Amino acid sequence: MKKIFYYLFICFGVVSLFSCNNNPTKEPTPEKTPTEEVSYNKNAESNLEENVDFISHAASYDGTKFSYDQSKWYINNLDKVPLPDPHIYHEDGVFYIVGTCDMSTDIIACYTTTDFNTFEYGGEIYNPKKYGGWENSKPQIYAPEMYCFDGVYYLYYSALTKASVRENSVVWATSPLGPYEPIVNDEVDGLNNPLFLDKNDTNAVLDSTIFVDDDNTMYMYYSVANWEGQHVVGVKLNNPYSADFSTYTELVKPGYLDSTFTDKPLEWEEYREKNSIVEAPYMIKSMDKYYLTYSVNGCWNKYYNVCYAVSDTPLGNFVKPYEEGKLWTNLLLGYPGDKDDMSLIYLQWSGFASGTGHHCFFNIGDDVMIGYHAHQNRDWNSDSAYTRRYVAIDYLYFDKDGVPFVNGPTWSIQPLPEGISGYKNIAVNATIKSQNVTGVEYVNDNYIEDCYNLVEGTPKEVSLGEGYSYIELVFDKEYEIGGIAIYNSAFYEKMIEEVAYIDFDNGNAVIYPQYCIEKYVDYDLEFIHPGTAITVEFNKSFTASRVVICFKTSDPASINEIKVLGK
Repeated sequence: MKKIFYYLFICFGVVSLFSCNNNPTKEPTPEKTPTEEVSYNKNAESNLEENVDFISHAASYDGTKFSYDQSKWYINNLDKVPLPDPHIYHEDGVFYIVGTCDMSTDIIACYTTTDFNTFEYGGEIYNPKKYGGWENSKPQIYAPEMYCFDGVYYLYYSALTKASVRENSVVWATSPLGPYEPIVNDEVDGLNNPLFLDKNDTNAVLDSTIFVDDDNTMYMYYSVANWEGQHVVGVKLNNPYSADFSTYTELVKPGYLDSTFTDKPLEWEEYREKNSIVEAPYMIKSMDKYYLTYSVNGCWNKYYNVCYAVSDTPLGNFVKPYEEGKLWTNLLLGYPGDKDDMSLIYLQWSGFASGTGHHCFFNIGDDVMIGYHAHQNRDWNSDSAYTRRYVAIDYLYFDKDGVPFVNGPTWSIQPLPEGISGYKNIAVNATIKSQNVTGVEYVNDNYIEDCYNLVEGTPKEVSLGEGYSYIELVFDKEYEIGGIAIYNSAFYEKMIEEVAYIDFDNGNAVIYPQYCIEKYVDYDLEFIHPGTAITVEFNKSFTASRVVICFKTSDPASINEIKVLGK
């Protein structure tokens, strides 16, 4: 079997929190409690009855769907919100999702949700035809983003002018669902003119995004397209509806190492070789570093993904992480393929994920999330034809140096953030004890190995020895337990199919919960879907201050991460 190597980040830590303007602050990473080896029994007693006291999600799978408590879990099934290029704004427990409208690109529409399982169509919130302004009668509105500044709501978007040139502008309203209208005052006329004309009016511009720094200075980032391809630029804003174009700076071009545009070693950013694409910028700040994130390779391409560059200042120089001989070193989210359409990676990811890009970051309580779109057809292999794109979300974390990483894309049952479910992952700060286990520091580091890379090295996974292996998590107090997720290895040859038992003490135990092989494993391609887990939810109310997980394997195996839902 071919050896498959994986994309590695050094991952650890505590998520950053976003302000209203999506500026994270990075808390110091706490020291981990040293692990110690102890002995355990090979049997557990249980008074928990399946389908009464608990549900093992693998057992609930009927060949097409799972049964699960939607107040605790979610799945990126790509069937609820058909808004490519999504932006997610949160206020008072409601998440407002705007994006390029699949129903009609002549309007901006909105969906709302409180739980990311059920969604309501909020309807049309901006239609330029009602105002007869600068937009074309077929404006082809792309990539709107919603923000609130000083109690006023703003929708940033790009559209075609009457001369069929694509420009950026903004409209405003007094509530998230509008109606939005052009900005007309003593300073600007947003009815008859787009408010963010690029320096070169022959360029097409799109995908504007706003970042507010800690000193309240506002910046806009957007993509510029011309005969050479696309590049991302940045500019300071005077206020939410006017820019200081004297600060206009070119920041990112596909393939180039930094903003000097001299070295061009990052070939994975240009798998679509003609009219190279870089678009959908988004800024995030972590530990006084500025991370400019963006998408490459074209939204219809399977390899449409999210990359990043980092700088000490909001307008660069932005440098992309790169080491000679390694691939995808600045990949944040996406399909880590190559130009060879018959490569093993290409074949394996087909049917799992395609076109995962054009993203945003947002908070759900203390958890930082990434929202993005993906091709509904997970086998998509065209870089030009149309396929429907739907909204998905996954978790964003930061390592001990503040570098962001994503556990995703996922297509499996995932725990909802505490801000929705009320349950937090209490495993993160647990004391870990173990027997016949190595790499126990990866049990609760938040990092789930899930991307391939052409790099040899030891994956950030927990290794289980042959025979019986035990992992004990000791919590800081008694918690009500709502569920548990034991994430499988990303290596096909090291995966586990079941767990011998999960014991919470006091007779509360689950015997032989299984992994949903039918859904998550392709035996022909020797591929296990990244980010998948043995997941169990508990209907019976009980508390615990520790959990012991027993594994029995005939060969050495691995797991990625353990999450325990507690409150």
